Amino acid sequence: MIRRFVAVVAVALSSAVVPAACSDDPPPSSSPHDAVVEPGGDAAHLPPVPELSGAVGAVADATFDHCATTPGPHVVRGKVENSTNESVTYVVAVSWIDQEADVVQRGVVRMSHVAPGGSADFIVTAEVPDGVSSCTYYVVRAPGD
Repeated sequence: MIRRFVAVVAVALSSAVVPAACSDDPPPSSSPHDAVVEPGGDAAHLPPVPELSGAVGAVADATFDHCATTPGPHVVRGKVENSTNESVTYVVAVSWIDQEADVVQRGVVRMSHVAPGGSADFIVTAEVPDGVSSCTYYVVRAPGD
């Protein structure tokens, strides 16, 4: 009797778990430039990330120096290289996140009129609080300014 009860419970549990893994919703994006990591909790202290009309992901156009996660003032230097044949505007955001993937600090920079095939250096600064576990990068570009 106990063996039959265990088998029924195991079947009931497995059928309850499998549908949870399936969904009609599209899978979350795995590209680092498709979405801005949204802050958890009170985000009033975070600079907004400007939206660019017609923007596309451009993380492949960017290189970044080291992003420190220790508390204190930090600078992240980088460079964007315009891989298009038109002048573009870039927005770069560096987000410092905690273990729960909540954004606890962010630095943002906008670079306008980056010539076709040209490049632009950038500096993102932030006062990084305690509890940061890693950095994420968001880069988009749009034609014109």
